[in-house]
Amino acid sequence: MNDVDLLRAHEPLLRYNACELFLPTTVDGYVGECGLWEITPAGEHELLIEHGDLDIERLVDAGQALADRTLYLRFVEKPFSRWRYWAWRRQGHYARMPHASRFANVGISTRIIDAFFRLSLVLRRRLPTGTVSAGETLYRETSADGPTPYYGRVIRDAGWTVCQYWFFYAVNDWRSSYNGINDHEADWETVNIYLSPDADGALVPRWVASSSHDAEGDALRRRVDDPDLDWLDGHLVLYTGAGSHSHSFVQQDELIRVDAPRLKRFVNGTRRAVAILTPWADSSGFQEGLGIPFVDYHRGDGTAIGPGGDREWTPVVIGDDTPWVSGFRGRWGRDTGDRFGGESGPTGPRYERSGIDRMRWNDPVGWVGLQKVSPDMQAAASVVEERVSELDVELAALDTEISARRVRARREMVQAQAMEIDTVTSALAKRRYVTARAEEEALLQLADERRRLSAERVSMVRAMMEGIPETGARDHLRSRPVAETVAKQTFVLRAWAAVSTSVLLAILVWLLVGNDYSHYWLGVLVGVVVLVGVESAARRRLPQFIMSVFALAVAVVLTIGFIIEWRITLAIIFGLIALYLLVENLRELFNR
Repeated sequence: MNDVDLLRAHEPLLRYNACELFLPTTVDGYVGECGLWEITPAGEHELLIEHGDLDIERLVDAGQALADRTLYLRFVEKPFSRWRYWAWRRQGHYARMPHASRFANVGISTRIIDAFFRLSLVLRRRLPTGTVSAGETLYRETSADGPTPYYGRVIRDAGWTVCQYWFFYAVNDWRSSYNGINDHEADWETVNIYLSPDADGALVPRWVASSSHDAEGDALRRRVDDPDLDWLDGHLVLYTGAGSHSHSFVQQDELIRVDAPRLKRFVNGTRRAVAILTPWADSSGFQEGLGIPFVDYHRGDGTAIGPGGDREWTPVVIGDDTPWVSGFRGRWGRDTGDRFGGESGPTGPRYERSGIDRMRWNDPVGWVGLQKVSPDMQAAASVVEERVSELDVELAALDTEISARRVRARREMVQAQAMEIDTVTSALAKRRYVTARAEEEALLQLADERRRLSAERVSMVRAMMEGIPETGARDHLRSRPVAETVAKQTFVLRAWAAVSTSVLLAILVWLLVGNDYSHYWLGVLVGVVVLVGVESAARRRLPQFIMSVFALAVAVVLTIGFIIEWRITLAIIFGLIALYLLVENLRELFNR
C-alpha cells in the first residue's frame, strides 16, 4: 500500500462547531492572496512582494534567497474599519454561539490574574481590530467553496508507521470570536495515527494523537480502545475547537488553563496550607499552576469533514523534499511582534519559530511518548525471556557474594570473641565487632536485593507462561492532566463570576478613599469576608465557608489570648482537652 492509500485508509473525521468561520484551506490559495513582508533590523515592516503577486514558487525562491532575514506572510492587507466591521456583523457573518462562563469554574485570585492579562493586551502588539472580519470575508469569497485538503505524510520510525495529517487555516479567531487567549493569521494543526503490524503482518492502528495547545508527551495520545474515542467506520472522529482549531477526543466545552509559572510555587504552597487548615473544604480549586481560564468549544454541531461527513478530504502528500515545506522558514501569518508570540502568525509544519525542526515533524514517535512503547508484542515477549536469563545470572552472583560475606562475618565474630577474653587484645576485639556488624549490614542489603530480584523473576516467568498482562487503555494517563470539562453553571454563579473582579476593585477603592483610617483594618476584614462569603454562596459552599470563618476566629482569639495572658489561655486549652478526654474515656469504659 502506497503512502496515499495508507493516508486515505486512516484519515480522520473532523467535526466543527456550527459557528466556525474558517475551515481547512489550501496553501496555494492562501499564499496567492498574501503579500510577503520583512521586519528589518531597525524594526520596520517592509513589503517585498505585493498582495496578489505572490505564489508558492516565488515564496520558496524568496525564502531561500532571504533566509537570513525575518520574513512573514500577511493575509489581510488592510483590516476592516469600524464601519465595515459593523456592516459585516449586520450581514450575519460573525460567530454566534451561546458561551459558557470561563470565570465560573475558577476562583477570585485567578480572575484577578486574568484581569492583568487582559490589560496586557492593551500594551502588547496584538492582531489589529478588524483583521478577523476582513480575513473571514477574504476567505469566504476566495476559498470557502474550494477543496478542503489535508497535507499528509507517512513516517516509518522505531517500528511504528505514522500517518500524519496537517490542516491549514487562514485565521485563528479564538480571542475575537470566542473569548479565547489569542488571535493570529494562519494556523497549523495536526493529527497522527500510529500503526504497527498485527499477527498477519497487516498494519493496524494502535494509538492516535492530535495537537492541543502545544502540549507534548503521553497526554497527547490515546489507545485505539480508549472508551472516550469516537469511531465511524474505522475512522477516528475528532472535535475541533471553535476558532482555536485544536482537537479534542471528546465532544465537550473544555476549560483550558494557561499557567503563570512565576506564581506556581505560591499557588502550590497556598493549596497545601488550605488543605491542612480547612480539611472539611474542597481545595481542589488551587491548581498545580495558576491557570488563567479559557473555554475551548468542541461541540461538533456543525460541518463534518472526512469519511461519511459533509465534505471529503483532498489529500496532498508532503515531506522534507516539498519545496514550500523546507524552503520557507518565516511566519505564515502577520508578525505583530508580540513578545508572548500568541498574537503572531505561526511558522510552517516543519519548523519551530527558532528555525529548527518541530518535534512533531522530526520525531512524531517521541512527541507523544511512544519511544518507550514496543509496537511488536512478540518482541516484547522476547524481552521478558532475555530478562529472565539476566536475572538468573544476577541471582547466582548474589548467592556467591552472600556466601562469601557470611563466612567473613562469622570469622570476624569468632575472632572478636576469642580476643575479648584477654585484656591485652580486648581493644582489638572491639574493632573486630565493628567489622562483623559492617559485614552483617552488607549481608542484609544483599539479601534485600536478592528478595527483590527473586520477586521480579517470578513475575517474568509468569509472563512467559501466561503472556504479558494487558494494560488499561488509560494507564499511561494516571499522572497526566486530563481535560477539564466546563462544569454546569447556575445563573447566580455566572453573574457573580462576571462582576466579582469589579466588585473587588470597588472594595479596594472604598478602602483607599472611603474608609475612615481608625476603622481601616475593620473595613479590610469586612470587605474580605463579604467577598469570599458571596463567592462561597454562589458556589453553594456556604457551610464550609462558615466553618472556615469560625476556625479563623478561634485562631485569632487564641493568639490574642496568648499575647495578653498566656497562662490563663493555656489553662483553658488544657481544661478543654481534659474534658474531651474524660468524655471519650468514660464512653469507652461504659460501652457494651
